[in-house]
Amino acid sequence: MDIGVKISKNPKITRVTSAFIRVCEPDFRFRGETHEAWELVCVTDGHISVAADNKIFELKKGQAILHSPMQFHNITVMGNETAVIGVFAFYGENIPPLQNQVFEITDLSKVKTLKELAHKYYDVYKGFGLSAIKKEGTDHLLYIKNLELFLLELAGNVSKSRQVVTEGAKNYSRIINTLNENIYERLSVCELAALCNMSEINLQKTFSRYAGVGIMEYFNRIKMRKATELLVEGLSVKETALKLGFHDQNYFST
Repeated sequence: MDIGVKISKNPKITRVTSAFIRVCEPDFRFRGETHEAWELVCVTDGHISVAADNKIFELKKGQAILHSPMQFHNITVMGNETAVIGVFAFYGENIPPLQNQVFEITDLSKVKTLKELAHKYYDVYKGFGLSAIKKEGTDHLLYIKNLELFLLELAGNVSKSRQVVTEGAKNYSRIINTLNENIYERLSVCELAALCNMSEINLQKTFSRYAGVGIMEYFNRIKMRKATELLVEGLSVKETALKLGFHDQNYFST
């Protein structure tokens, strides 16, 4: 008779890509991006706004948010004070479903500890990127295990904070949803504005404010994300380009 408890879906970090703490000035805005890693953003001081696909969240000191792979996200400092953020990017398996929620950090010193452990055991590129393990052995796993434990602690501390539901945030969400619903179409700014029942100027200002990138740049980004899926499914480059509204195959390939 076997004695014990079988553990399934144990979170496991398999690769780390960045770990840093940054002081951001009041006018700081990080342009929106997507990438294949998970990204944890922790606020140790100040107040920021974060886009997560079609949702907008506000985070204050002592709060965190986790972005899932390929989720569009950005950071904007709110108010007239500086903000301090810790960012940790990684790949992993069985990561708890924490995205699109805000979490309370019970001990802010752990954010600093995570950054110090990462920089102690890994070569750091340009102050944020983790490029290699400094020496053989298992010491570097202290960072990995501390980060895994930190994620589990966050999972048990969901904040009462919710996504921002101002009129501007609602318009932004509507724009994102419209872009996703029309991903196979070749639409102009004018046509998108009509679909969103907004003026072109209001459409572009709203999107730029919350996304930090131009609306057509974002539209192309989600098209490229979809293109990857279609190519993996077996469509040819020409078929994928035409399906996504690109009449110039060379431009699409580039």
